[in-house]
Amino acid sequence: MYNFNMQATVQKWMTIPDMGYVIASRYNVVLVCLSLKQNITIFPLRSRPLSYIHSHRIICIGHVYGSHFVQVRIIMI
Repeated sequence: MYNFNMQATVQKWMTIPDMGYVIASRYNVVLVCLSLKQNITIFPLRSRPLSYIHSHRIICIGHVYGSHFVQVRIIMI
């Protein structure tokens, strides 16, 4: 049974290297993760590459306060 008053421990946190491939493959997007320690670009594993570069959907997230990810807006020119 799940206890709603208990916080998730560090062992239950999702990490971007693990979950990034799941997110990119499930939603067929390019996932860009930005942080002060490491920047990662993750491509979908099982889909065909799009032939036109501007057809790609990109999600960019930034690591803030050492423990949270927030979406970063990308302005395409």
